[in-house]
Amino acid sequence: MLKHSHKDILLVILAMLQFALLALPFVTPLSLGVLMILVLINVFLVGTNYQCVSHNFIHLPFFKSNFLNQMFSIFNSVGIGIPQSAYRLHHLQHHRYNNQPDKDDSSTRRHGKNGKDENIIAYSVLGVFRTDVPGLITEAAKKSKLVFAELLFMLSFLGVLLVLDWKLFLTYIVPSIFLGQVFALWENHCEHHHADPYDRKRDSVSCYNSFYNWIWFNNGYHQEHHFSPQVHWTKIQEIKNNLPDDRVIVKGCHLTNSF
Repeated sequence: MLKHSHKDILLVILAMLQFALLALPFVTPLSLGVLMILVLINVFLVGTNYQCVSHNFIHLPFFKSNFLNQMFSIFNSVGIGIPQSAYRLHHLQHHRYNNQPDKDDSSTRRHGKNGKDENIIAYSVLGVFRTDVPGLITEAAKKSKLVFAELLFMLSFLGVLLVLDWKLFLTYIVPSIFLGQVFALWENHCEHHHADPYDRKRDSVSCYNSFYNWIWFNNGYHQEHHFSPQVHWTKIQEIKNNLPDDRVIVKGCHLTNSF
């Protein structure tokens, strides 16, 4: 069933868990304290979906069956808050131009001054609103009508939750998805801060902490990924020796490169 590695089932399960947690408070009463904890978990899971689940699915779709890949693409659109096909275009543009400010819409330098990275807080918060989601949907529709199914499923799911409890929707779903997207952009900033967008072997930041890469599916090997984006996440370590020693490497996790 799985095309590249049996370990991709972990990413599928993670997406299903995230979906379930988003719906949980709407089907069973939870205390305010539990809801607050769940929001924090959801923020982490939305960011993880962008960085690991959706990200890896874009480069190497998980399933042998095209039908299953389409179904997952529809399902996972809820987890990132935009249609998966639209995000795919956005992300592939990022890979095509590798953070170059004049070409990459998600570049950390696009709204910076004097060729420098934009302040990470402004980049992360404002970046959610800067993303041209309608434009991405329009472009995705030119390639496949799948984006409409993704959009319909996502809006239907969110619409049901809104009808069930609009107050809970505004205080639980909205902050979970919004702050999760902020977290994903914050992480992206950290993955390119201080790197050279015009050098293919030095345009990203890597982190080799074993625990970080264990819980985040080797996401620390970011320079390796940008250099060889079609290498599966379980094998990305093999690319490390192809890169120069003076590239940007941080300790702990990418978040240590925030400032």
